[in-house]
Amino acid sequence: MSKYTVKGSAELDARIDADLALITEAVAPIAAAGVLIGGYGRGEGTPFIEADGSQSPFNDYDLVVVVDRVDRAIRQRLGELERQLSASLGIAVDLCPYARQALPRRKCSLLDYEMKHGHRVAWGDPRVLDTLPDYPLAAIPLAEGSRLLLNRGKLLLDIKRRITDATPLTGEERIRFIKFIHKAWLAFGDAALMEAGRYDLAYAVKKGRIGEIGDCPRRGEVVDGFLRAVALKEWGDFRPLAEFDIAAEYRRTVDRYLEFLPWYRSRYAARECSAGKAILLNLGWLHRPGWHHPRVALYDAIVELLRDRSAMSHETFYRLQRRFA
Repeated sequence: MSKYTVKGSAELDARIDADLALITEAVAPIAAAGVLIGGYGRGEGTPFIEADGSQSPFNDYDLVVVVDRVDRAIRQRLGELERQLSASLGIAVDLCPYARQALPRRKCSLLDYEMKHGHRVAWGDPRVLDTLPDYPLAAIPLAEGSRLLLNRGKLLLDIKRRITDATPLTGEERIRFIKFIHKAWLAFGDAALMEAGRYDLAYAVKKGRIGEIGDCPRRGEVVDGFLRAVALKEWGDFRPLAEFDIAAEYRRTVDRYLEFLPWYRSRYAARECSAGKAILLNLGWLHRPGWHHPRVALYDAIVELLRDRSAMSHETFYRLQRRFA
């Protein structure tokens, strides 16, 4: 049975083990522990099927690194290591610092819930995350679904900006954009499951529950698109998708996104932060007062950017999305 994927090979496991060993060698001197999260951390990562049928890693390596203190110096050093390791391994490495003493006080988010319940410790104390609160599934705020959708909207915007150029897509770009489109359909399904109170961490469970979502926009398309996206996630064979029409599928996916995100946001009323914190964040990042978290402005902006009529520039959106993703 694969450690990192649902259907991957022992050879792929060995490759990922070797990559994690190199990451450990580089990062362990400045971090007490490293925790692999995301698909590979849950054992649901994607095996990319090469032209000859062999398998290679496809997902980014997302690691939380536990340090004594998170400050500018540690962020800069981890940023340097991310660039070096990504170039060396040929796959993106993301290193997110968490202060050890802050772990017991972290509020429930989708990321922290998944980290708590679906991870693999790459180095350090195997029980390093025991001090994270034992969040119940119901504690995940519905706003986390909007946050997920925002990040997938950014991927759609990446496609939009590229396909407006008449230059033909490279093979690598085609694979990346097909992946982005499928990620959007995964997000529709995940958010709909959250709204229906049927969300689960494991895709094996979510596949069985997706038919239990409520009456969201284009419900049948959401169910079918989610299941297709899960199938590609479990077995990353892009060869049958040689005729996949990226421009047409992009437009269809954006049409669904422009319906789905406003619907989903209408399903909850809870604030994403206190009014006091919102004012400080808005003054610091948007340079104007505001009663809601700046991320709320990004929800509106991504819809308008995809419609070509936003007052927010692409550059400002990308900068704020990186900060508040």
